[in-house]
Amino acid sequence: MATTDRTIRVGTTNVTIRTSNRTTLGITVTQHGNVIVHGPPTTTDADATDLVNRRCSWIYRQLAHLAKTAPHAPLKELVPGTGFDVLGRRHRLRIVPDSNQNEPLIQLRGTPTGSWLHMRHSTSLKTDEARRTLINLYVDSGREWLEVNLPQIAANTIDRNLAATFSTRMRTTWTRHHTSRGLTLHWATAQLHPHLLRELIHRTLNLHTVANTHDLNNALRTLWLGRLTPPENTHPRTHFTSTTSGHCPDCSAPPGTFHADRCDIARCAHTGLQRAHCHPGNTCNTIWTGQIPGQAECTEYGFYCRPAPGGYEPCNADDPDAMHDFNRLYRKCRWDRAAQRMSLRPDT
Repeated sequence: MATTDRTIRVGTTNVTIRTSNRTTLGITVTQHGNVIVHGPPTTTDADATDLVNRRCSWIYRQLAHLAKTAPHAPLKELVPGTGFDVLGRRHRLRIVPDSNQNEPLIQLRGTPTGSWLHMRHSTSLKTDEARRTLINLYVDSGREWLEVNLPQIAANTIDRNLAATFSTRMRTTWTRHHTSRGLTLHWATAQLHPHLLRELIHRTLNLHTVANTHDLNNALRTLWLGRLTPPENTHPRTHFTSTTSGHCPDCSAPPGTFHADRCDIARCAHTGLQRAHCHPGNTCNTIWTGQIPGQAECTEYGFYCRPAPGGYEPCNADDPDAMHDFNRLYRKCRWDRAAQRMSLRPDT
């Protein structure tokens, strides 16, 4: 006979009664937290309620486990400064004029101000296009990593010619291993630090693992899964302006307190550069002053710029569209570790 569903309420929980040609009662909790009672066509609401009440402790344990292990699915805004991890390295988004580049997205690694993703302005205005562009970046980055690291991993398996790809179609699993088609990884796993990505592959292939399983599980829960929202305000200066009474726009730290770990805006106390996996523990964290790091120095030294046909040009503070020129700040200044600020170089 065909399967039929109906829903009842047991306490504060919605329960689906699914009847079929089976002869016994059973209960499951789905990945989405739905409670389903399976039974024969003669199953009554009272039968289902009695089973749920008898198994309530087990149900609550299952729901608690789902809540603990469910992905956070963070929502990211398409504004300058938003952070995106690529193979464990934090990149900040920069919206650039269309005249600056032909590609919708360019990745810049290891600049004096950290790593950046330069996205064309027109791309940032189309949420779906921006999402596809960012996902393709992760697929390409993951593929490059596999080209270098997969041979070493495959050497520890029976299949020395193991194939592996990153997929944009996987929805509910991080990895899948097929005996003939090889290994498939969710595109979002290219956000993981390489040692965690390697651990995930080893786990999937039942190889020896050395990384902390707890760290991997926590990292998987925090991966960005493609949720984007357009900016509420498209003027670039509004996203980097703060007062001494405001919280950090990235980690929400109140003025006078340390930034949260992995905050995009925090600066390393030792080097003055963006703080991202630069020193062990919390030894290089800095305090949120109420202003974007370097903003006070740009104001003091008169470092301002504005959009121009060829990119950006120096300007005065009172010129239209003027914004703090952080690139010039890092070119002309050096980090004073004692004063915890940028100071002009002697030859400037």
